[in-house]
Amino acid sequence: MKRFLRFLTRPAGLLALLWGLAPRPAHAQAPPVRDLPFYQAQAQQNSPLAVDARNQTQAAQLEAQRLLAFYTKAQLTVSGNYLVAPVLVHDGGRTELRYSGAGADRYSGYDVNLTNGSLYQGVATLTKPLFNTARATVAGQQALASAQVLTNTARLSLHDLDKLVGDQYILCRQDVQQLDYVRELLGILDRQRLLVRKLVEASLLKQSDYTLLTLEYQTQQLALNTYQTAYRRDLLDLNVLCGLADTAQVLLPAPALALQRPAPVRSGFAERFRLDSLNVAVTQQFYELRYRPQLNAFATGGFNAVTLADLPNRFGTSAGLSFSWVVFDGHQRQLSRDRTRVLLGTSQYARQNFQAVNQVRLTRLLDELRALDARQDLARQQVATYRSLLDSYKREVIAGQLSVINYVQVLKNFALTSRDLVLLENNRLLLINAYNYWNW
Repeated sequence: MKRFLRFLTRPAGLLALLWGLAPRPAHAQAPPVRDLPFYQAQAQQNSPLAVDARNQTQAAQLEAQRLLAFYTKAQLTVSGNYLVAPVLVHDGGRTELRYSGAGADRYSGYDVNLTNGSLYQGVATLTKPLFNTARATVAGQQALASAQVLTNTARLSLHDLDKLVGDQYILCRQDVQQLDYVRELLGILDRQRLLVRKLVEASLLKQSDYTLLTLEYQTQQLALNTYQTAYRRDLLDLNVLCGLADTAQVLLPAPALALQRPAPVRSGFAERFRLDSLNVAVTQQFYELRYRPQLNAFATGGFNAVTLADLPNRFGTSAGLSFSWVVFDGHQRQLSRDRTRVLLGTSQYARQNFQAVNQVRLTRLLDELRALDARQDLARQQVATYRSLLDSYKREVIAGQLSVINYVQVLKNFALTSRDLVLLENNRLLLINAYNYWNW
C-alpha cells in the first residue's frame, strides 16, 4: 500500500493514472434524435390504411351520386338488329337458295310468317323512372353506411398500428437502457481493474484478483455486444413497421407516456358496433323498397322494316308506361325482417359485452400499474444502495480489507438489480401503452 501511495505522489505516476481514467473526446457527429411521436406519425403517413381511410369517404360520395343518377335520371340506349332467314325453295321442280321465302309455296327453312325473311331494326329508347327518389336516397345511405364501416375498420387498424409502434419503441428503449447500465458496469470495472493492476504491480494484491476482474469485464463486454445486436435488430424492425427505408443509428429519448383519463364519451371500439347496426338497418330499409310499386316512362324512336326497300318508310316512334309491383314472393319480406332483427341483436350484445369486459380489462391494467410502481420504488432503492456499497467496497479492496471475489459478487448483484429495474420501467410503459390503447 505504501508503494502505491508513493507511486501516486510522483508527478509522472499521477498523470499516468489520470490519463488512463480520463474519458476520450468524441469527434463523430451525434446521430439524430427521433422520439415516439415521430415514428407514430411516419407509420400513419406511410401506411396504405391511411390512404384507404381517406379514399373510402370520397368513393362513397361518388357512389351515392351514381345511385342517384341510376334511380332518378333518364337513360338513353340505342339498339340495332339485322336478321336474315334464307330458305330453300322447291317450286317448278327446282331447288334454289333464296334470300327470302316470300311468294314461295314449297320451301325449307324458317316459317316466313314468323321471320318475314329478314329484319332491319334500329331503335333509340329513352327510359325515365318515376317517383323513385326514395330508392335513390336509401341507396345512397346504404353506400355511405358501407363506406363508414370500411373507414372505421381502417381507423381501428391505424389505432392498432399506433400501439404496435409504441410497443416496439419501448422495446428499443429497453435495449438502450440495458446498454447504459452495462456501460456503467464496464466503466466501474475498468477503473477498478486499473487500480488493482497498480496494486498487483506494487505486490499489494495477487495476480488472480486482477484476472478475476478481467474475466468479469469480458463477461460484461459480451453482454454489451448482445444488447447492441438486439438494439440494432429492434430498431430496424421499428423502421420496417413505420415504413421507413432507413438503416442509420438514431437516439431514442424516453417516451412521454401518461395515462389517458377519463374514458372517451364514445369509445372508438364501440363505434364499429354502431356502424354495423346502422349498415344492417339501412340494408333492410333498402330491401323494403322492392315491395313498392315501380313505374317507368319510356319512349322509342327508330326504324323497323322487313325489306330493305321499305326502310325509308318504316321510321316511327312509340311511348308508354311500364308498371311492376311485387305482390307475393313466398314471405321473403318477413324472413328478411327476421334476419335483420337477429343481426341487430347480435351487434347489440357484442357492444354490451365489449363495454363490460373492457372495463374489467382497464381495471386490471391499473392494478398492475400500481403493483409495478411499488416494485419499481424498491428496485430504485436497491440500485442506489448497491452503488453506495460498491463505492465502499472499492475503497476496502484497495486497502486490502475485502477480497476481490466479494467485490465481484456484489457487482453481479448490482448488474441483476439494474437489469430488473430496466425491465420494470419498460413493463410500466407497456402497461400504460396498453391502457391508452383500450381506453380509446
